[in-house]
Amino acid sequence: MSMHPIVLKFIQGGLPEPMAMALVGGSLPVPTMDLLQAMAYAGLKDTPYTRRALDFFATMPESLLTGVMAEAMDPPAPLQLILCHRKELALLEVALLNPSLTAEIVEASVPSLPGAVLEIVLNNQVLWLKRPRILDLLEEHPEGEYVIKRRINEFRFEVLKQIPEQVKKDRLEIIDEVEAGHLDRAWSELPLPKEKSREEAEAEIEPEEVAAERRAHAGKPLVDLEGKEINLTLTQRVMKLTTNQKIMLAIKGGKEERSMLIRESNRLIQVNVIRNSRITEGEVAYIAQMRTVNEEVLRIISMGREWMKKYPITKALVMNPRTPLPVAMTHFKRLYESDMKLLMKDRNVAELLRREAKRLVDMKSQGKS
Repeated sequence: MSMHPIVLKFIQGGLPEPMAMALVGGSLPVPTMDLLQAMAYAGLKDTPYTRRALDFFATMPESLLTGVMAEAMDPPAPLQLILCHRKELALLEVALLNPSLTAEIVEASVPSLPGAVLEIVLNNQVLWLKRPRILDLLEEHPEGEYVIKRRINEFRFEVLKQIPEQVKKDRLEIIDEVEAGHLDRAWSELPLPKEKSREEAEAEIEPEEVAAERRAHAGKPLVDLEGKEINLTLTQRVMKLTTNQKIMLAIKGGKEERSMLIRESNRLIQVNVIRNSRITEGEVAYIAQMRTVNEEVLRIISMGREWMKKYPITKALVMNPRTPLPVAMTHFKRLYESDMKLLMKDRNVAELLRREAKRLVDMKSQGKS
């Protein structure tokens, strides 16, 4: 790309100082692109003209710069000048989408960028594949949102294959135990660890009364649904898993894994346990009576037609104080009279449910249908 003779002479160091000061101050009649090349040369290096160039550059109209930034340029130094010394979002977006943008310029500019345009950089895989340090800078950026940092982690694992040595070692140990028959096959299919999403974090919030009951059981040995103590190795392995790994294990894991994961506070993990295609009716009946389980799990059980044909499941669901009242009211009439009498005396369930149970028992005792 040809450059104006005055600008070329300035970059080569042959322009007299008065003319150089006039040039970077915008007083000489040169095309805008050439002027920007001169200011980029002065503004991005430590020269006697740096301050004057940056002061004038800050006053240049955004509309003028936006028009120029849409064009390819050689050299592309004005792009770095824009990205490091201007803050208008529309202008920065145009510069970041310029076809002449290089990975070197992006790496130098990321710390100066506002958080609102970081996603544009992250979406340009071609550039950060050339300079992976760009991902580090995005991750360290004080204005980087959680979703940006989560996607960076995903790219590290899935695109750059940057897997920590400890993760590799744990992975090999898991595969060895699966092949030896000590762990369910689902363990070998777990995804590599990554940060939890906002939805996953929100799903871990639970009511205080449920948290108190969970704490009360924390000191007791962990047992499966048949009352057998779960081996310590499996317990330790599950505790090390990240949220998304636990969700995947909940979907595909075996009986021991389901017994552990249904006790997790995270709603998404519990929901995926109950949706596990291998879950048995006995497990569902056990889960239906748990008072630390999320209400959504109980709703899912109530919508399972085959499950609700089994009396133990229906009884457990109705008698559980955690069951949403509309669900309990829908199914309580199916209880045997002996269980109905227990329900009407149970102070843990809703008063309306006790009242309706009493009314039904009284009607039956009077011979009414």
